[in-house]
Amino acid sequence: MKSLRPETADKYRVRLASLLADQPVTNTVSRLEVGNVLDKLGEIKYKNYFSQSKNAFLHFCEWQGIKLSTDTLACISELERATKKKYKKLKPVAFADINKKIKSLRNMKLKLSFQAIIATGLRVSELAGLSARDCTVSDNSIKFSFTGKGGKVGTATITASDYPKLYERLKEHIEVVRLKEQLGVVPLDKKLFYSAGYLQSKATALGFTCHDLRRAFAKIEYKKCKNKAEVSEKLRHTNKRTTNIYLRSKVKI
Repeated sequence: MKSLRPETADKYRVRLASLLADQPVTNTVSRLEVGNVLDKLGEIKYKNYFSQSKNAFLHFCEWQGIKLSTDTLACISELERATKKKYKKLKPVAFADINKKIKSLRNMKLKLSFQAIIATGLRVSELAGLSARDCTVSDNSIKFSFTGKGGKVGTATITASDYPKLYERLKEHIEVVRLKEQLGVVPLDKKLFYSAGYLQSKATALGFTCHDLRRAFAKIEYKKCKNKAEVSEKLRHTNKRTTNIYLRSKVKI
């Protein structure tokens, strides 16, 4: 069974608790009433919530060695098809305003966190998981190695030619963290940036979301290359339609 990122595992834990509420499965999974789980899944209206709940249940069954019947799996798929996406009405936001707010930050670590997302298109959870050991620093670039969505391993690079100031500040930040690790001042694999939750809360306070920075990256890259396939690859989208949504997003460049 593949491992899950902490944020994903926490979500699945909550969804599973809801699905298994009032079921006596504490001591033995043999008493699991699959029909009750299907009833609870049938009450979920929105696709994202359903997907999380479904995946949590399937991981639970895999972990406990429970083999679901073909009919049960077909029923779950049918219930999922009946759900709908929940759209939020988003207000337009100017990237120039976002960038101005970020540049005015006095907290250098926070500033670097936001600027690194803009320069790489990393998801906030991917950025938050980076340590100094995940960085390869050369004379003209910094390459991050990370575990992305679905457990896929990926890389993202910031070049000195594209982002000279950010490159120098990140290089210095990484060197300082590595030195502190060697001296035992901080633990090994100390995270370079703040946690995803903290970054999200600070972004909200400034009037944007961390995902707005990823959307901005998409538009900036498209302006450079005019190639949607290339942008989609950098964003690690499995569906090109998702990239189109990013390029039509509320973030105005």
